[in-house]
Formats: sequence, structure tokens, C-alpha cells
Amino acid sequence: MMVEDAVRSYATWWHEAGFHTAIDPVAHGWRGEQPAPFWREAAQRPVETRRASAITHTPGVAIATAPPSAPTRPATMPASLPAFCDWLAQDVGQPESDWEGALIVPPAEQGARLMLIVEMPALGATDAASLLDAGQRRFIDAMLASLGLSIDEVALLSMAARRPPGGLLDEETLTLLAARMTHYLGLAQPEAALILGDRMSRALLGAQWNPRAAGIPLVNHSAGTVRAAALASPDLLMSRPMAKARSWQALRLLHKDLNA
Repeated sequence: MMVEDAVRSYATWWHEAGFHTAIDPVAHGWRGEQPAPFWREAAQRPVETRRASAITHTPGVAIATAPPSAPTRPATMPASLPAFCDWLAQDVGQPESDWEGALIVPPAEQGARLMLIVEMPALGATDAASLLDAGQRRFIDAMLASLGLSIDEVALLSMAARRPPGGLLDEETLTLLAARMTHYLGLAQPEAALILGDRMSRALLGAQWNPRAAGIPLVNHSAGTVRAAALASPDLLMSRPMAKARSWQALRLLHKDLNA
């Protein structure tokens, strides 16, 4: 027993010094999570490894031993608007495929006078008409009146076709959805777009996005560009007078463009 204690003490000393094997002369792991001591490795194998070892392999049948990877989009998206909308509705590789709630696909509508883009459907949304909650819808309808439009006259769509878990989009997923939305705008070719939300504006406009800059920026897409007024999110617009003041300036410029 004394020999075993001495071996463990010796191994622990080298482990504390940052040396995990006898042939690795480089110290590492000082600040990160420390690996388990060698006498515990067999008991702490990853779940995937233990699960894979319990599967009986059948010759000629491939068995996945790693967890499924994140959903990915194909290298090329459909080149026609109807096919693109069908792809969004049916493709299991979309980021939203594992999320709960109704799938709300953008309309297969070309040449809309104005497209209003929100980040995600409201909680409990079931269709395009309910993408915004009741309070947001009334506010946006009043805002659109300054453009001579009502909310029923614009194409309303969201970046995410389903509401993400917890109502939060991570940056990687947001980047994927922005590329998808840009492709959609190239197919739909609206006269103008109204983007509600700073994160979405940054994702769609890139370096052009500047909430304090004058003028209407452009979203570049495969068929050219579309003018896009970038406003704050509906909740922020409803609660911050300064945000409403900046949005009013952008709306005036957009109104001028729509009536040019």
C-alpha cells in the first residue's frame, strides 16, 4: 500500500507541475480545466465513447459514434423564389428544424413596395399576421402610417422562421440566417426594406451599419441592392424616445425614396 501511495504522490506532483505524460516535456493546462488523473481515466470516459462501445457493429453498416453536428445549409440555395420558400419549409437542415413552434416562411412575393423584417416571431406566433405581438403591431402600424402605408400593405417576415429556444439567437446562427435572408431579398426584389433590430441590421448591412449615420444604407444581394432603413427593435422603439426620434429621421428618408 505504501508503494501505491508513493506512486500516486509522484504522479500527482508531475501533474501539478503541468506534465501529464512521461514523454511530454511541455507544461500545459495551468489555467484551464485539469484532466482527470491517470487512475481515473477509465471511469471517466466520455458518454459517446461508452455508448459506442456498447453497440454491436453489423458489417457493412456505418454507425455514428459522435453527436450530430449543427444544421448546415447547402452550398447553393434555390434560385427561384417558389423553390426557395419550399426549401425553407421542407429542408431538415435548417437551423430552425429542431425548434418548437409554428414554421413561418417568408412570402413568395416579388416586387413588394416594402418588406418589414423582424428578428424572430413573437411568442405564440402562428402565421405572418402574428409575427408581432398585439402591442408591437399597433405601434408599427402607426409608424407605417407616416409612410402612407398600413401594416396590412407591407410584406411582414422574420429572419428566423421559428422562435429560437429562450428567444435568443447566437451569433453563428444569426450569420447563417442573414445569408439566407440576403438570398431571399435577391429573389423577392422589394422596392425597399425596413429592418427592425440592431443585431439584424448589423448582420444584414455589415460595415455599412451605423445607427448614427445619415442616409439609407443598401443591402447587397445577388440581383443588385435594396434600400433598407435600419431601426431599433419594436420594444426599444416603444420605450425609448431617443430611439423613436432617430427612427423618424430614417422613415422620412425612406418615404422620400418610396415616393420618388
